[in-house]
This record gives sequence, structure tokens and C-alpha cells, in this order.
Amino acid sequence: MFRVRAQAAISLGAVQTEPQVVEALTAALRDDHPTVRAAAASSLERHGDPSALPALRAATRDRERAVAQAAERAIRTLERVARSQPQRHPRGRSRGSSGSSSSSGPARYYVAVGQPGTRVSGVSRDVLDRARSVIASTAGGMSGVEIAPEGERPRAAQRVLSQRSLVGYYLDSSIVELESRPGGGLRARVSVVLQSYPDRNIRSMLNGSATVMGATGAQAQQQAIEGAIRGALRNLPQAMAAAAASAQASQPSRRGRRRRR
Repeated sequence: MFRVRAQAAISLGAVQTEPQVVEALTAALRDDHPTVRAAAASSLERHGDPSALPALRAATRDRERAVAQAAERAIRTLERVARSQPQRHPRGRSRGSSGSSSSSGPARYYVAVGQPGTRVSGVSRDVLDRARSVIASTAGGMSGVEIAPEGERPRAAQRVLSQRSLVGYYLDSSIVELESRPGGGLRARVSVVLQSYPDRNIRSMLNGSATVMGATGAQAQQQAIEGAIRGALRNLPQAMAAAAASAQASQPSRRGRRRRR
């Protein structure tokens, strides 16, 4: 039934961005029913993945006006995301003398990393400290990202952002689950919340999981958590670009502000 397919397309707009999710929504743009096609276009807009642009441009020629309009809105959003995404550079990152790290190329995002939390028993402070280091090193290795100093005060952060015209983000994380697997092994699940910085309004949530097979103990716990963190951060560049594009679109134009004055 088309209503089931439409609801599925809507639901896919709320899950973590993955290549297979984008592919499924792209395929749904060719569904027989216009409600499904329009829902797919709207969900692709929410994911903010520019790889869907060719399919969405084709959908602007849809015979149903609602589908074409949804595709046009998605294209405008995804084009802003594409313009705001930093260019990737093949070489590794450099490390500044202040202790913060930045990737190769000019910095665009200024990212603070909080101390991970958890309600899972048996997770030590050392494990949480290590998890924070993994988050900072993984994010800091991304093009256009500079990691803020640990414990930076909001006023100092705002000064950096204003002086250098950077977009500020804060990564808050939690170890959600550590589960023993049947037959041996350990599965970890983590959640990373992307927030604005320094005001810390929620922008996106990234989830990741990883399983270490045939092992238990502290080392397996650490490996599973680190794998889950890297999985969660895989879509961090897209999430930051989409949040930046959304914030930019919501601001009134300078011309409009001058007219109001």
C-alpha cells in the first residue's frame, strides 16, 4: 500500500544518514505514487547528503507539482550543504602549538569535545577519558575541523569564533550500552550529540555501534567503544555542514536587516 511506503520514506528521514538510506530514498523518488515520491524528497532534504542532488534534479520534472516542489526545496538545502562543506585534502592534519588540533586546509569548524558519560556499570573513568581522546582525534582529523582547548570558557570560545568567522560545535557523548554477545564477544553502542557552541543547542544526533567477537575484558570493552565512536562520527562532516546551512538559511539577509532599520 502506498501509505505504508510513504510512512517508510518519512521514517527514513529521521534515522542516521547512511549510504544505503540515501540510496533507498533516491529509489523512492521513482515510486508509482506521488505521495511516496514527495515524502522521499523531503527526507532527502533532512539528511543533507549532496550525493542525492542528481536524482532530485530529475524529480523537479515530475508531473505532480507537489513532488517537484519538494524536490526543489531539497535541492536548495543540499546545494547550500555542498557549498558549505570544506574541501578534503589528502594529507594529514597539523597540530598547533596551543594544544588544539586542526586538519589540513583552512579551519571552518571549531569543535569542543565534552567528557563522555554513561549509566553502564563497570565503565571506568580511564575508559571515558580514552573515549574522549578518540572523539577528539577522530574529529580533529577531519578536513576543516579545529579542536577547541579542553575546558575553554564560553567567552573565550565566542571570541575565537567571532575573530576567525568559524562555526562552533560541541560534541556531547554517552556510552549507551555494553552487551555481552552469545558465544563470546562484546557489543558497544554510543550516542554523540552535535550541539552549537558555546550555547549548546542540539543540532543533530549520531549513533554508532561495534562488536568485538570472541573476546571479553577491559581491552575488548575499549575496542568496542572506540569502534562505536568512529562509527557514530562517520557522518559528522555532513551533520555539521547541514546544521551550518540550516542556521545560515534561517538568518535574515543583511539587506533585509538594513531595510528594517
